[in-house]
Amino acid sequence: MAIVVVVVLCIGVALFAGAGSSDYYSQIDNTKISEINPEGSMKYAYTLVAYDENGDAKELSFKTASELTEDAFSHLEVAPIRGVVSWEEVQYDELPAIVQSQYTEESNATE
Repeated sequence: MAIVVVVVLCIGVALFAGAGSSDYYSQIDNTKISEINPEGSMKYAYTLVAYDENGDAKELSFKTASELTEDAFSHLEVAPIRGVVSWEEVQYDELPAIVQSQYTEESNATE
């Protein structure tokens, strides 16, 4: 019984710590920002459509200390329970090819 408890606890800690996280990619759209805490360290929240390495879309939310650069691309690390645990700005050519095609298709659709 004790072994089962230890195994379950280890799995829980691994999930909470970010093990099994997934990579998603998004483009910053400052019309999708809301001010959530003007006095706090994380003042803004973004809710954006992001794509995984297979091109599957998912709406994700994350907090930032400042507004991000309009139209910049971002890499989001997403943990199963915690959601977005980290993000960083990346260049278009750093996106997986299938994700690049999502943004090419979107820009062609709006022209």
